[in-house]
Amino acid sequence: MAEITRIVIKGSSGYCCYDEAFNDKVTITQDSIAYEYVPYQETDINPKRKWSYKTNSPIFKMKYDEVTGILPGIIERGVEEFCTDIGGIEFNITYSDKTKFKETYWVPGDYFEELFIAIKSLVPECEYTPAVLLTSEDYEEGGDE
Repeated sequence: MAEITRIVIKGSSGYCCYDEAFNDKVTITQDSIAYEYVPYQETDINPKRKWSYKTNSPIFKMKYDEVTGILPGIIERGVEEFCTDIGGIEFNITYSDKTKFKETYWVPGDYFEELFIAIKSLVPECEYTPAVLLTSEDYEEGGDE
C-alpha cells in the first residue's frame, strides 16, 4: 500500500454571523505543518492567521506516522450523519504513488477526535489550535467546583 505523503484538512465555520465566518486549512507532511485561517471579514478580534513550521525532528516524524496510522481507519469507517448547520470538514490525502483521496464530512470534529488529538500534538505550543481541529473537549471548562 502506498504511504500517505500529504494531508490537507479544510474547515469552515458553517452557519453563523458574517463577521465570525471563516475558512481554514491545516497541511501536514512528514517534516512540516502549516495553517491558514481566513475570516470572511477580517477585524481586530477575527484576524487572518497564517503560520508554518518545517523540521527534521525524529519526534515530529514519529507523531506524523501516528497520524498516518490512524487516518485509514477514519476513511474506511464511513460517516453516515449529515449536519446542515455546521461547516464541512474536508480531507485531501495524497499518497506516494500520486493517487489522491478527497472527501467532505458534514459532522462535528468529535467524529475525528482521536485523529485530531494526534494532529494537535504536532501544533507548536505558541500557536492557537487550528479551528478545524477543535472538538468538544477544547470547549469544556475544567475544574471541579
